Amino acid sequence: MRENPIYTVTPPDMMLPDRGPIITLLTTEQSFVDQVETLYENLFKSVPITLYHPGGKVTDANSAWLISMAQFSDTLYVDLDSINELGLVVSLMSDTNTVFITKTNKRKSIVKILNTRQSNKCSVFEDLNEYADMMLDSMQYE
Repeated sequence: MRENPIYTVTPPDMMLPDRGPIITLLTTEQSFVDQVETLYENLFKSVPITLYHPGGKVTDANSAWLISMAQFSDTLYVDLDSINELGLVVSLMSDTNTVFITKTNKRKSIVKILNTRQSNKCSVFEDLNEYADMMLDSMQYE
């Protein structure tokens, strides 16, 4: 049974919680949203979790909202397998810790460029489980 609320916020709504992790997701796949939700539900058992996502493709109508919400977020997750070019630009404009996930690696040239970024706020992973394992390992040493 869930002990913590998980709030899903889509454009044009805004919600700025007073506690708990705030996550922005750039994906068109509900399964990706579900995976991130499950990850955070398992990591944070007793605090509210807020998920921002466009509810579909990144468009001219929701890109400004996404940029704004990403600035409030602790982490921005980008599904490279489903995101469009505008979504990729939105993700690169963010100063938030950004996690790029690509299961199919169909955008190899983009992954190469992302891997060359000097920022420690950008990571590319093959799947969300790989990222979750890395997070859990780092928490054990703190």
